[in-house]
Amino acid sequence: MMRELTMEIEATAGGNRQSRGEAPSAFALASWDTGFTQALLRLLDLLDNPVDLEVLGTGRLRELCYAVLMGEAGAAARRAFGVGNEIARTIDYLSNHLNAQVTIDDMADHVGMSRAVFHRRFKEATTMSPIQFVKSMRLNNAAMKIAEGKTVSEAAWDVGYQSSSQFSREFKWMYGQSPRQWSHAAQLPKR
Repeated sequence: MMRELTMEIEATAGGNRQSRGEAPSAFALASWDTGFTQALLRLLDLLDNPVDLEVLGTGRLRELCYAVLMGEAGAAARRAFGVGNEIARTIDYLSNHLNAQVTIDDMADHVGMSRAVFHRRFKEATTMSPIQFVKSMRLNNAAMKIAEGKTVSEAAWDVGYQSSSQFSREFKWMYGQSPRQWSHAAQLPKR
């Protein structure tokens, strides 16, 4: 969502909104501004009504993301999610190829970097190695599919796992419970 909004902002502003020539920083602090506060409160107001949350939640979350991108931290956030950011492009590529076996070389080639430079930059940006990130992305996606009602086997297959035992082992390591336990917990009635 942040990437999509950044691209919309850049397109609408004619590419002027993204800061050029500034040295990117890995960490930035910003004041909690009024736009962010108002967007956050509108999102939180939805929590009391499940229908409002279902119908308006995505729009309000989008509004909150927009407030971040347009606020004091916006320049750093737009740089991180902008069109020119190789890591953002890689993550987008991975999202569209979750069920394929993607190698570090594939990812590096996709953004026109050497394997070594890509690996270093990816780890700087995400604090994970590319392979750890792919695994985490696949497991998160599988967990969402299981919560939506897919079987464990279907979810594992959809995100590229060909061995159910490997999927179960890695899922348990990441979530602290087996995929079946996760499935049963996700099926509990919501309050």
